[in-house]
Order: sequence, then structure tokens, then C-alpha cells
Amino acid sequence: MNEIDPSAKFNKNAVKAFAPDNVGAAIAVKLNPIAEQVANQYRADSMSPIMVSGVLRLVEFGLLAVSGYLIYGAYVGSGGPLNWEYPAVITCGAFLMVLLLEMGDAYQVTALRNPWSQIGRVLFSWIGVFATLALAGFFLKISGEFSRVWFGAWFGAGLFVILALRFPLSGFIRRWGRNGKMERRAVIVGGGKYAESLIRSLEQQGDNDIRICGIFDDRDDQRSPTVVAGYPKLGTIAELIEFARRARIDMLIV
Repeated sequence: MNEIDPSAKFNKNAVKAFAPDNVGAAIAVKLNPIAEQVANQYRADSMSPIMVSGVLRLVEFGLLAVSGYLIYGAYVGSGGPLNWEYPAVITCGAFLMVLLLEMGDAYQVTALRNPWSQIGRVLFSWIGVFATLALAGFFLKISGEFSRVWFGAWFGAGLFVILALRFPLSGFIRRWGRNGKMERRAVIVGGGKYAESLIRSLEQQGDNDIRICGIFDDRDDQRSPTVVAGYPKLGTIAELIEFARRARIDMLIV
């Protein structure tokens, strides 16, 4: 039977004692002055588009539910007890609306920047919600329990609050993008004509939220110029590791 040398046994002490030569080399990597300046510029965190769209989902769900309850209290409830049918329908309707908007990519930053292009999508999604609720009420034989006035008023109020929220939000998103508060920071690995074509393609997109922070390439200046499409080559792949430790980077484009 094979025996394991106790000195070569894998344990916590062995890991701590292990110090390969390349570890010191990796730690010794130092950024050049330009790369260090760029890394310090992007040291602060930016506002994540995913966080903004996630909060918007919760806010829209809450606004739709609150508008349904308020109309119920003002017209149907009149201070009496709240029937179970209304909370169930309001909750299901608000959830289904958020789900349909998610399926229609209405929470993407590109869509939120241009609310005019989303009016039709929001309208048809809300119509689909009410058609589904009406169909479910018909088959469950509970449609007679609901007020037609409340049903129509909630449709108008829900559509209004969604659009009234998205139009001001689009202005804030465009302003955050211009100020650099909400963007996806990216570095490109590899220079040359392919990197230039990629950068030109991104710049031609009016709703682009990707900010190129720089380019890293191990090749020499003849194969990979020091400046590509106006963006500097900040160093090698080894320097990229140190750069990523200092700057807040969201994307790595190879």
C-alpha cells in the first residue's frame, strides 16, 4: 500500500507554508502612471443598472397594489370589511403586470431611457392583465362579486401611475449616465483593429451605457498600438490584475 509522506500532506499549515516564486512576482507588479491615474478615477462605486431595475419592479408592484386598495376603499369598501376577493385580485394583478413587463424587457436600461417607445408595451401588458383577471373571474364564477366601476378605475389609475413613474425616471437615468453615476465599466483585453471595431460599434449606439476604461495587451506596440480609437493601452495582462484590484470594473471584454 502506498504511504503518504507526512511532510507533503495537504493541510492548513502546508498551505500557509507554501510560497511559490511567482507569488512574489505577482505582488511586485506595479501600474504605470497613466494606468494608476485611470484606476484612481474609477475607484468609487457606480450605480448598478440591475439595482435600479430591481427597485423599479418593487416600486411598480407597490404602486399598482396601493392604487387598487385606495380605489376599493374610496368606492367599494366605504369603511366596511375588506373582502378576500379584492386583495387576491389586486396582488395577482400587480404581480402579473411586473412579470409581463419583465418578459417584454421593459426593465432594461435601454427601455427605461426611452419611455415613449414603451407606451404600447405597457398598455398591452396592462390590458393583458385585466383580460386574464376577467377570464379567471368568469371561469371561477366570481366576476359578479366585483364592482365594474372599481375594475375600470383601477385600470386607468394603474396605467397612469406606471407611465407617470417611468417618464421622470428616464430623465434621471440619462442624467446619471452623463454624470458617470450609472454605467457599466469595462476593460478590453487585446488591442489592434478588432478592438477598434468594437469600440466604434459601441460608440455608435445612442443608448450605450458601457464605459471603456482602457485596453490591456501583452503584445508590443507594433501589433497593438498604444492608443486604439482614442483609448490608451494601460499595460499588460499582469498589470490588469492589479488594475482590477483598485478600480471598480463591471465587464471584461476579450
